[in-house]
Amino acid sequence: MENNIFFERVKMSDYKKLKMTADKSEGSFVETLQGQTGVGFAENTRVHKDWWAKTQSYDETMESLQRGADEREDILEATKNILAVNDNGKFKLQLLDGRTFAPTDHALSQFSIRTNVPSSTVIQKLRSQAGSDSQDVDCMVDLANNSLRRVDQDKQFRLRTYTDGTCRAFVTDKYAPIDNRWFLETVKEFLPNGRVSHWRGDEDTIFGNVLLPDTIMDYGQEDDSDYGGMISIGNCEIGTRRVSLMSSIFRAICMNGCIWGQVKGKEIKQRHIGTIDLDALKLQMAENIEYQLPILPDGIRKFIELQTKTANDVRMKNVIAAISMDSKLAKKEATEVFTQWAEHERQDRNLFGVVNAITRAGQVFDNQTWVKFDALGGDLVDMKQDRWDSLLKRAESLDEKDFERVFAVSA
Repeated sequence: MENNIFFERVKMSDYKKLKMTADKSEGSFVETLQGQTGVGFAENTRVHKDWWAKTQSYDETMESLQRGADEREDILEATKNILAVNDNGKFKLQLLDGRTFAPTDHALSQFSIRTNVPSSTVIQKLRSQAGSDSQDVDCMVDLANNSLRRVDQDKQFRLRTYTDGTCRAFVTDKYAPIDNRWFLETVKEFLPNGRVSHWRGDEDTIFGNVLLPDTIMDYGQEDDSDYGGMISIGNCEIGTRRVSLMSSIFRAICMNGCIWGQVKGKEIKQRHIGTIDLDALKLQMAENIEYQLPILPDGIRKFIELQTKTANDVRMKNVIAAISMDSKLAKKEATEVFTQWAEHERQDRNLFGVVNAITRAGQVFDNQTWVKFDALGGDLVDMKQDRWDSLLKRAESLDEKDFERVFAVSA
């Protein structure tokens, strides 16, 4: 009974907590902005028409998650009953009952890691290389079976399969699935007015955000945009990411749907291991959302204040190089951040411009890198002035040799 009362309180979605002051002009910039789909708000919302067009309802998102749900099967099988075979030139895993399954690249990688194939990528490379043929498959089969014979023969693996013969995941028996549809329905229960945005998920994995339309407003800043809040959501049924709920902020002028930094809140990171009590997880999600909604305005305020952390006389290329080195970004990642700053944020020679460039750059890469870049943006939002001053000193000392180590030639 106590939990039900708490759930009801969360479901009320008290957006009043999100508003900094009553005299701010809510949505004033968005309301008059000329976008690709017209001027002003979508009907009965405070979301610009362009933004609304790039979002979708919970039900629409649920449809994408539902596809193929009725054609899935989980199979628990002992190692001794799993055999790698060459099935007419295709690498497959055969079970005791004779059924065969072709692993996806992701499942093949999981298989290689969990059976201790000497190199976790060699089997994938044999399959993906140009001109791969039946002899390559024979080599894959030999490597796989040699590794399988060295695994405890009674060890249980869970094969997450489709009835068309695809193995979408190869995990241990300790893996605890959390259904994407249950997760999204739970989020909908607590944030019924939300719209799903930045959706990059599929039948197996949730990558996206829940935009909170009532939070978009002018926060009294000097620039030409309104700001709003989102909850970044994540889950996966094939072992690529944990359950995740994190508060996020965005800048409404950016019509391409960039996340403008993760706000440090009370984050959920439920691993898919062991026995998961869904009622307890639901309570944890409710507590998480109730905690994160009120901190969004503070996150937005911190983000806007990044404009005061200026680069002074230090070149922005140096600043971005220093941050890239601290964050251990790959060359192509660091180069993309600099490119995004040069093309879209050049007017902001400050940390505000860098964070914007980072979150823009994240949109270019795969989903995992996108999440990593959003988290990096959130870390930088919390940067104190003394840390910023120290970073500028290090940045100023960088030279062309440092740039060669950090950036690709194109930068």
